[in-house]
Amino acid sequence: MDENRWLTDLKERADQTIFRDVQFTASMEERVRQRVRPGAGGITGWRKLALPGIVLTLGFLLWLGLPIQEERQSAQHEVISPQQETQIPSLLPGGQIVEADLWKLSPSLSFTYDNQSFSYLGEKPVRIMTDQDGFYEGQTQRVIWLLNGDYAKKVEVVAYNTDGTRLSLGSYEVVDPLYDAEGHFPSGIVLPEPGKWKLEVRSGGKYFGQVFVEVKKGVAPTNRQLVGPIIQQYLEMESDKLGWLGKQREIHVELLGVEAPDAAKRTVYAWVKITNSNSSALSSPMAFQIVYNGNAYRVTDFQMPEDGSNYQSSLQKLFPPKVLEQVHNRSKTK
Repeated sequence: MDENRWLTDLKERADQTIFRDVQFTASMEERVRQRVRPGAGGITGWRKLALPGIVLTLGFLLWLGLPIQEERQSAQHEVISPQQETQIPSLLPGGQIVEADLWKLSPSLSFTYDNQSFSYLGEKPVRIMTDQDGFYEGQTQRVIWLLNGDYAKKVEVVAYNTDGTRLSLGSYEVVDPLYDAEGHFPSGIVLPEPGKWKLEVRSGGKYFGQVFVEVKKGVAPTNRQLVGPIIQQYLEMESDKLGWLGKQREIHVELLGVEAPDAAKRTVYAWVKITNSNSSALSSPMAFQIVYNGNAYRVTDFQMPEDGSNYQSSLQKLFPPKVLEQVHNRSKTK
């Protein structure tokens, strides 16, 4: 057997040991050749007897190269690890994925069914149709729910926000199909705080589907269009509390907030400035009660904070904290 063939056999035997994953370099091969090169006759028999020792020698030489390879692997891990860490999502306590991943707003889509176009939020099995302006804090929003799938005749709607608040929004009877939905039901929803909310439908006490919505701060455009003219007209004619301002009044109303727990009544908070030709003037926050009387909405009463030492305490009674903050900020700049 020639020397090259013998080295090939030697490497094959080494590959069957723990050194199978170690690279056999040219320099290592030459060192083995020098170690086993014969100096006298009888080489063939000696090689057979010395083969186990040669394997150990080869192993020793290969072992000398291991630290370098391990250092290279370690260096590779040091480079890769930061990149791998960026691929791992951040977790909330309890192992939940961060809010931005879990609370993704439902898409707004349009669809045509039976030659009729409609727009909705969400995806089957639960979708909603609502005002394109969306939800505003503390104000009733009319919603039509579209359901597909195996649902009970009566379902429950529950709302959750990212702070953990849970609100029961009532139980509803699912009625006839609408558009491409197998059933639907209408509802009026009030979500008290701005931010992201999950609207969950439960059927038979179990989760059925959900829609994620954004609740905005301030006054909804529909409410602004409704209450603005009503308050303006009322202040032009009111005489019991504002008679001292005369009949010719210039009125400016800045809406600060609206509470609309249902469609029939609203509490409106505003900063009102009234002047007349006699230089009489009033600038004050006010709270208006607006009620639907069966034919139209009208102001039934309004209140202002008291003067003097009772001013601050009366402010606390009239305005909720989120409006009171606006009142204080407005007072500083008036």
